Amino acid sequence: MTLPETNRLSPALLFENDDGLDQCGTVLVILNQPISNFNVFEQLWRHARFRICADGGANRLYDLLNGMSTARTEDYLPDAVHGDLDSLRADVRDYYIAHGVAVSKDADQESTDFGKAMQMVARRQPSIRQQDIIISGGLGGRVDQGLGLLHEIFREESRNARIRLWLVSESSVSFTLKPGRNMLQGLASTGLFTRNVGIVPIYGRAVITTSGLGWDVQDWDTQMGTQVSTSNHVVSDDVVIETNAPVLFTIELDLAELAKRRASSEGRV
Repeated sequence: MTLPETNRLSPALLFENDDGLDQCGTVLVILNQPISNFNVFEQLWRHARFRICADGGANRLYDLLNGMSTARTEDYLPDAVHGDLDSLRADVRDYYIAHGVAVSKDADQESTDFGKAMQMVARRQPSIRQQDIIISGGLGGRVDQGLGLLHEIFREESRNARIRLWLVSESSVSFTLKPGRNMLQGLASTGLFTRNVGIVPIYGRAVITTSGLGWDVQDWDTQMGTQVSTSNHVVSDDVVIETNAPVLFTIELDLAELAKRRASSEGRV
């Protein structure tokens, strides 16, 4: 009997200083959403090898760092600012251009700034073996735009099986589980997450089987408007989720632990 291939995912690697996610360099895409938790953002920045602001995301980064020392601010210069640039403030544009950041415009009105950023990433590394892309911005703000972002994440991963998109907000990490057997590793032992998780069939009806959760299910039919698992708990270091269709998995970050680790790395503890 041939066992199904297991798709192994380790979200804790997003917050490691060494690049353990892939062999080609992790990309950080900064959306036009408030960056409300610097501890989380800084870990993602350190992990990434290429950082791109999607249009107004440059405003968010600039405003986050405004007031810090010049040397500190210049530690967080993105590699690129890209989009239709209708949201980019003139002072922010001038600052980044003066500091050597590539600022480019794509006037296409049929794609979002996130879509434009993804196109730039694809052009930059078109023949890679695997790529992990972190999206900083979460689902705050308008509901329609949040749903649109989830749509685009699904679209991008459907177009290119070699990329993995991680959506990181100020309090959680979300990512798509593809059809088949998915093993989520290190959810408890790393100390970076709380026990709170959710599995949402945002892309359509799914049948799932789980192990390692407080309320495991077997061949469980889940669909928006019927039943979904939005308040489950991790009880094992590795969680296995089998699904016949894509589902969105979310796990809550332990913000106190992240803050403690950042303080320790800076010698304050």
